[in-house]
Amino acid sequence: MDGGDGGTPTDDGDGGDGMDGGDGPQSGGTMNLINATMTSLDPVAVGDTASGIVANQIYEPLFEYPNGEPEAEPRLAANYDVSDDFTTYTVELADARFQNDGGELTAADVIYSWERLAAAENTARSYFILDSLNIAYETNDEGAYEPGTLAIEAVDDKTVEFTLERPFHSTLEMLAYGNFAIHPENIVGDVPGYDGQIDQETLATSESYGTGPFVLDHWESGEEAEVVRYDGYREEDRPYLDAINWAIIEDDEAEYTYSVNENADMLEIPTGQYDPGKVNVENEEGDKAFGTYGPLDSGSASGEEVNYMRVPEISTRYLAFDIPNTPRAVRQAAAYAINRREVSDSLFKGRQPPGWHFTPPSIFPGGAEAYDEHVQNEYPYGIEETLIDEARQVMEDAGYGEDNPYDLTINAYNAQVYVDIGENLRDKLQAAYINVSVEPTEFATIIQRGQEGSLQAYTLGWIADWPAPDNFLQLLAPEFSDVQELGQQALSYINWNRSDSEYATQAQEAWETISDNLEPSDEAEQARRDAYLQIEEANWQECGFINLTHGLGERFWYDHLHVEPHGGMGGSRQRHGETWKEQ
Repeated sequence: MDGGDGGTPTDDGDGGDGMDGGDGPQSGGTMNLINATMTSLDPVAVGDTASGIVANQIYEPLFEYPNGEPEAEPRLAANYDVSDDFTTYTVELADARFQNDGGELTAADVIYSWERLAAAENTARSYFILDSLNIAYETNDEGAYEPGTLAIEAVDDKTVEFTLERPFHSTLEMLAYGNFAIHPENIVGDVPGYDGQIDQETLATSESYGTGPFVLDHWESGEEAEVVRYDGYREEDRPYLDAINWAIIEDDEAEYTYSVNENADMLEIPTGQYDPGKVNVENEEGDKAFGTYGPLDSGSASGEEVNYMRVPEISTRYLAFDIPNTPRAVRQAAAYAINRREVSDSLFKGRQPPGWHFTPPSIFPGGAEAYDEHVQNEYPYGIEETLIDEARQVMEDAGYGEDNPYDLTINAYNAQVYVDIGENLRDKLQAAYINVSVEPTEFATIIQRGQEGSLQAYTLGWIADWPAPDNFLQLLAPEFSDVQELGQQALSYINWNRSDSEYATQAQEAWETISDNLEPSDEAEQARRDAYLQIEEANWQECGFINLTHGLGERFWYDHLHVEPHGGMGGSRQRHGETWKEQ
């Protein structure tokens, strides 16, 4: 699943690279890239990484992850101040002008944008502002948000102040999330008190009103999207590029062919076409490695080496089950059968490190060393091995056998490596009385079927919205997994809230502890840390999610492109105002 501009499944990473200025940046040209299926460019409705990649070039929030680095910095915020109790934030706005003559950025635009995030019909992440960030608000008789009551006000035209119901340890990081991007007051009339100038469908598909370096030129669903230089952008002589074009390509082989024929400036090299022996790391800078990849073996670039970069990515990839509709024995058998080292080395060809927790190592309580220690001491199913005898035994104990097998359908994200993972598991589980059917499925279809409650098992991934364990573990929170209750607002489709198991209770209680201890204090942090482990261990026992790997972002690019390397929050968070292309 995704988290807005984060969390969509990826076959490989999308890496990063370095500037080697030569004679200095040149203006002009179109950067050609590849993207997956997009769903919306309305800032509050963006719910997948592919849409977020494009929207991020158009819209800007008050804070950002510069080049995808995990430390939030001001973007549309010129200055800010925080009260001693960490509940009141006062933000002075930068000078910026909206595209399509949307006017100057004011505090009223911030108030309107966040009201849409909280209350618009098409909002994808209302819980981010109402629950996670928890800006104070009033409720109606049903206990739901009363529109127009967010505790946010204009101090003056260029200063906005908002108050949280309680302190939150990742406030600035949350405000860097793409759904908090600012757009002009009253541009759409989909919240009370605003009539609107255009309809929501227009904002979502064909017109843009951001403050970013690029403005939407066109989006042809399933074909391509293109943004062009915004001449009113506030940074002098930026962006360097005239345009960015994304070809929408879902098929691995088609992505690779498009890339090696030099149609894309950044190449997509799916795992099926990837050769780890062609990676040559020449130097390392911090957590990033730089070098070359090649020679390429086909296309017009055959024989060439291209630039290469990799960085650990704060993400996870998983197999998930609808808990009430899939027996625990089946889920446990799958956990016994999956060998993460095999998945990492053989199926991902070493491109994605194996993962046992849902929380990635870099943000795990205590870091990577504590991550490994907890796995070694507590993981119940075998760490780097397939335990097929145990898988068979747990199924026999549940009453299954050769004459009474269980039928399981896995909707695997339609990238070959995810299909391979499903088929690898299928072959193993035959010996444990489970007949697995693997159905390659487009991302949008997985989301649709998940919201309909018609998935039995599925593979997806999640990249950080903000770099903290609670951003990942919210997917495990039973209260956020109830599709029947939440519909499109459900964060996952495991329906753990509809299970009466002791592990569901343990997970819900752990999540409530997290939710009750969100302030930036040492005491609250320790309470969260303990609860993080409790919810991870509850999931291990329940096997609602079986984690597979964590992310390693990779990027491949031709010499004529110059783009800053990105950090662990992923290349999808990178704005390309500084990117340039040799002419």
